[in-house]
Amino acid sequence: MTQGDLTCDVIVIGGGPAGYTAAVYAARANLDTVVSTPATLSGMMALAPTVANFPAQVESVPGRDLLERIHVQAVNAGVEVVLESVAGVNFSAERGLQVFGGAQLHVTRAVIVATGAMSASEKTPGEEELLGRGVAYCVACDGPLFADERVIVVGVDQHAAEEALALSEIASSVVLATPVPKLKVEERVVNALEAADNVRIETRLQLQEIVGDDMVEGARFKGREGDETVIEASGVFMYLRGNSPATDFLMGSVDLDEEGYILTDEQMHTSVPGVFAAGDVRSKQVRQMCVAAGEGAVAALSAERFVRGGDWMRTDRGT
Repeated sequence: MTQGDLTCDVIVIGGGPAGYTAAVYAARANLDTVVSTPATLSGMMALAPTVANFPAQVESVPGRDLLERIHVQAVNAGVEVVLESVAGVNFSAERGLQVFGGAQLHVTRAVIVATGAMSASEKTPGEEELLGRGVAYCVACDGPLFADERVIVVGVDQHAAEEALALSEIASSVVLATPVPKLKVEERVVNALEAADNVRIETRLQLQEIVGDDMVEGARFKGREGDETVIEASGVFMYLRGNSPATDFLMGSVDLDEEGYILTDEQMHTSVPGVFAAGDVRSKQVRQMCVAAGEGAVAALSAERFVRGGDWMRTDRGT
């Protein structure tokens, strides 16, 4: 493949309700569609312990259950899901829009950004300096690099716990370090972690620094009493999340508002032709799961119009 070769018609960045709904609509429009996401289910919906206001619900259920159904719907429609963390983009290439995944380059006709508003928290000292040299954000992408090595997973939620569990099948030992007194995860995952001989859960640890010269050698934490400890490891997987839009990877390629959210019109167009945004990453007032899903549908219809080269938008309802 050369840099000009198209690898798909539409790439959706993000695995939440906006992203998967956009993928369903794009695939049903017979567009070759890829979803790029660091976890099969991601975003606020995946973390919500109970959701009671999503359309078609009869009973309150965990958000992951609902999102899993949208994910399966997308896969059944022909969507390819690629587990990776997007490192950057190039929207000014001579042919196609370029999205740099964990280990591959996607060249596409249209991009839908649906990365939500749960970006990584403020950078930890040593994180940027050792990125790619032991600091990682995606087990599916980088986990195999740490076969038979000691690793640390830092996070508070289901995603972090599941990634630690996945690493237990690869690494010699895994420390799941969290700043909270108790992990916010399903009981089945906690039981699986406790049953793994090479996993240790450490609570009430605040990450202070990732240490190492040329490569990661471990991480320094502060305990509840102010005492500090260094846990030795070859890799540190970061899953601490903040409450700001996940737009750093765009590197200023599209217009943002003063808080970093993507500016769009009502058809989800950004300032770059062929690039659309949907969900909580957009600059708007209301952030709800059903709103995100609706915006994903609109973004996909706009992307279809762009790819087909027409000035119309398909408005059929379920045909």
